[in-house]
Amino acid sequence: MPNEFCNGPSLYLYNPNSKHLNFIISYPWWFILICLLAGMFVSWLLYRNKKQAFSQQKIFWLLAGLRALSFSGLCFLLLAPLIRFSKNTEIKPTVVVMLDRSSSMKHGFRKTDSVQFRKDLNDLVKDLSTDYLVKTYSFGNELLDELHFDYLDKQTDLSSPIETVLSTHENENLGAIVLISDGIFNKGNSPLSVQFPAKGSVYTVGVGDTSIQKDALVSRVFANKLVYLGDRFAIRSDIAVYGAKGSQVQVNIKSQNGSVIGNQTVNVNSDRFTQSIETIVDAKQAGIFAYTVTVSQLDGEQNTANNSQQVFIEVLDNKESILIVGNAPHPDLYALREALTKNKNYQVTVELAATAKDNFGKYNLIILHNLPSVGFNAGGLIQQAKNAGVSLWFITGSQTAIPLFNQNQDALQITARGGMNDAQGILNKDFVFFNPGNASGLQNLPPLSIPFADFKPGPNTQILLSQKLGSLNTSYPLWVLQSGQPQRIGVTCGEGLWRWRLYEFQQSSKHDVVDGLITKTAQFLSVKQDKRPFRTILPKTVFSENENIVVDAELYNANYELVNEPNVQLSINNEQNQKQNIEMNKAGNSYNYNLGNLSAGNYNYTATTQWNGKTYSSTGSFKVYAQNLEDLNTTADFGTLNQMAQTHGGSFVFAEALNTLKDKIRKDPEMKNLIRTEVQTDPLINWKWLFGFFMVLLGIEWFIRKRSGQY
Repeated sequence: MPNEFCNGPSLYLYNPNSKHLNFIISYPWWFILICLLAGMFVSWLLYRNKKQAFSQQKIFWLLAGLRALSFSGLCFLLLAPLIRFSKNTEIKPTVVVMLDRSSSMKHGFRKTDSVQFRKDLNDLVKDLSTDYLVKTYSFGNELLDELHFDYLDKQTDLSSPIETVLSTHENENLGAIVLISDGIFNKGNSPLSVQFPAKGSVYTVGVGDTSIQKDALVSRVFANKLVYLGDRFAIRSDIAVYGAKGSQVQVNIKSQNGSVIGNQTVNVNSDRFTQSIETIVDAKQAGIFAYTVTVSQLDGEQNTANNSQQVFIEVLDNKESILIVGNAPHPDLYALREALTKNKNYQVTVELAATAKDNFGKYNLIILHNLPSVGFNAGGLIQQAKNAGVSLWFITGSQTAIPLFNQNQDALQITARGGMNDAQGILNKDFVFFNPGNASGLQNLPPLSIPFADFKPGPNTQILLSQKLGSLNTSYPLWVLQSGQPQRIGVTCGEGLWRWRLYEFQQSSKHDVVDGLITKTAQFLSVKQDKRPFRTILPKTVFSENENIVVDAELYNANYELVNEPNVQLSINNEQNQKQNIEMNKAGNSYNYNLGNLSAGNYNYTATTQWNGKTYSSTGSFKVYAQNLEDLNTTADFGTLNQMAQTHGGSFVFAEALNTLKDKIRKDPEMKNLIRTEVQTDPLINWKWLFGFFMVLLGIEWFIRKRSGQY
């Protein structure tokens, strides 16, 4: 008898000698003998002196046997025996047929008869269905059930659909995958670089023409999607020319008003020619601008859809202004400026308190180094900033007037004891205003020079770095931030940031950790507060045809808390003034709606809602541009398809030989039926009727004994 058991379904190759019923106990087999002896002993105790009392000896032995059997059975149940059932089900192999429905397949049918191909494919599916379970899919930009012969998808992903199919059918007897494609992919990973599970063979069917066709194309265009007004940015164009060695092509770049901003003649010196061209453009005006890169057409060129590509650039006119004011010249001022100017979105001004006379309300953030001080109380500057809602970042040091510092903010109160101290920073793991970055890098920096004092954080504050004094970790803040409305306050309790940058550069030849901390602090403090009670949010303003466009909306009550009790109506208008009205979905405490993929063009939207008797609305616009990835490359790649088949135990065939696959698949050793064995175990002690059976035996014994006069 086995002393272990398994519960749940198991999969086995067919074994006609497999058992379908087992009894299992967790004790040695000789315990059963003890149960039998126990039943016989109980029967002997009762009947040992009564044999002569029965007129018929067979009644005596019947009663003794009933008593022994009943008590032996009850003892056996105390051993907690299990009964295991197994049920075998024969599973046919599954064949998955996957058809590429991307638009590049249309070019492949210039060589292959599409009508005959469709008939052959349907016949293959029908023939295989007689012996196997056949599941059909179509793929391109996404995976769809059933075969679709429309070839409309504008992108091709070869690896993800196969991974999805393998995951979907992982618990089935997957015998073969038939992949029908031109081998061209422009989304996701290469199917050759993905390690698929070794389950089932892969058969590939090639559609299209692999011969080099005369073609000039703009293969890729690279540019920063966001630039700032007054910047210069580069547009890099990758040009390819096939089958036209010795020819010349013209490459030009035009702005959306039709003016040529770049032009170049390219000499083609090979049949597979590529070249990158970079054009520098000035961002002279804010807005969204389209630039078109075009390569001239070759004589006899059939595919001209890939001779041009557009790139969209959004020019922003919202650089944030940061003012750094120092009590006196200090290397920290230079360190702050160098860190912040790495961000092109920041316009940084450095001034000394003695000469700082400006409209301070125009800045997004003012950094006060060793201010207020005895010589410059900076009262007017701080008051202007408060009135305008401009955030302040105080950096205290040996020249800071601590009483004036305490009067001008409530983020941190310092009780000075006199003198200065050195403190390193310890990252607070509970800080959530932003991700501060490399914790170990921050904690290894040299100490800052801080006031020797007691420190008490104020309301709505979070400590980013606490003080480490020598080897002692304290709860005193070194770097603290306050999230106020509309003004935010930051306090760095010590000077010596220049040492941090110098130390990091000595260790790694970079300033990434320190500059990242300074920049993220500035980003948090300088953020412009949007106080509108109702607003809509888009992640960006330029989308491709293949991107999902999700619109979010937020509604705030008088206490500036998110609510979503009323419904929100969203209206989308395109360039033809066609309107689509939608009710947005409620998600959490806000709203959202997925518009899906939209066709190329300019769109305006308006969201409206009513709350507490008032009507609120929020408007915006975005642009969707066409993406012709499927037209960029129309030369079939049978090499990829063939390598996939060879790697995964299948074979490659041309579309014209599609009907030969049924014989190849039937001869595949992977195509064999499996037996799925479902195993269930059940404790016998749970069988109520078994107790009843033993009670009936005892009842019969009692009845016969009574009739025999033995009671």
